[in-house]
Amino acid sequence: MLYRLIYASEAAGDLTPDSVQALLDNARRRNRLRDISGMLVFDSRYFLQVIEGDRQVLSDLYGKLVQDTRHKRLLLIGFEPIVHRTFSDWSMGFAAADAQRRRLYLRHGLSARFEPHSLNATSALALLTELSQGAELEAEN
Repeated sequence: MLYRLIYASEAAGDLTPDSVQALLDNARRRNRLRDISGMLVFDSRYFLQVIEGDRQVLSDLYGKLVQDTRHKRLLLIGFEPIVHRTFSDWSMGFAAADAQRRRLYLRHGLSARFEPHSLNATSALALLTELSQGAELEAEN
């Protein structure tokens, strides 16, 4: 059975564009091997991520994320069974959260800034879905 896991976290330190790209490349490679799909949003401070796949695989991955020193304030926003994947096109889609999306954040229950720790699962999924539609998504060959 498929599950969806949504979490927010804060970067434990400064991440350069190159380190974010390396993180994405690694996640995409590993997610393809585990049959995981998803979407990541990052604004230089906060992460919001949704991942979809097998329940045990997602649970194991979340356990690793909890121990990952690149994160702090890890918050499980949602973990639920799903009938179909919302992000099936990508092993890991990516969108940068920026000030230009202020109205979008306000519409989904955030302040004018990207602060994903205040989202519930429904709002987080709606925000991730909307960001995925306008995101610059790299080819995952």
